[in-house]
Amino acid sequence: MDRSTPLERAKQKVNAIKRFYHHLALFFFLSAVLLASKGGLVEWVKENSANPDKEFLKWVDWNILAIPIIWGAVIVVQGCYTFGFFLDDKRRSTTNN
Repeated sequence: MDRSTPLERAKQKVNAIKRFYHHLALFFFLSAVLLASKGGLVEWVKENSANPDKEFLKWVDWNILAIPIIWGAVIVVQGCYTFGFFLDDKRRSTTNN
């Protein structure tokens, strides 16, 4: 049973929301930097590789795209959890009392 006071629960909720928005801002910033430099990164790998295989370059290109996609999915899950979309009935009933 949760014995924290309503003030402590409110502080925890506010801190969780702050962490979510910090994570979201970091996601947008780093994704923009990563996607903006994607062409340069692929060219750098192409120039500095001893044997620039076309399939390997495709793999590098798709991995650069996969990072924001997977990270975005994690952000969505974090947002749903932070704002209460994944709460079961038991947890929801204890937080409303």
